[in-house]
Amino acid sequence: PRGEPGGGGTPEVLATIDTSNQPTTAGGALTFSDNPLISGTSITHQAGTPDVQITQPGIYQATFHGTVSVETGTSIPAELVTRLNLNGSAVAGASATHTFTSSNEIATVSFSVPFRVDSVPSTLEVVAEQNGFIFNESAFTVIRLGDAT
Repeated sequence: PRGEPGGGGTPEVLATIDTSNQPTTAGGALTFSDNPLISGTSITHQAGTPDVQITQPGIYQATFHGTVSVETGTSIPAELVTRLNLNGSAVAGASATHTFTSSNEIATVSFSVPFRVDSVPSTLEVVAEQNGFIFNESAFTVIRLGDAT
């Protein structure tokens, strides 16, 4: 016996990046300047903005990583928390914290988490909770895993 052929359809994925030096603003969202990969229609992003739009309910996976340094004048030790917001609220498990112990320190912060979207349109943003840091080489990828059950 044979089952139905596989294939699964078109993957729904958005990859967005920013390679510029981007100073943080407490509670401010990071912007992403380029979209090197867009497949499907349920995840969109306007280059140069912080907002990633989701237009179809379902289960998604968000992955973020960025290189961070300390801005001149920031008191050490200094803690940076980076988090994912969905419609202005923090997504559980989608945060990264780093405590800088030197003004010359460079760190990579990252998180990867699945989450559910029940109402659309919905907006995702990567937010830095503190002033005094500079992001560089940031990447944010969102993948639609499937329908919510």
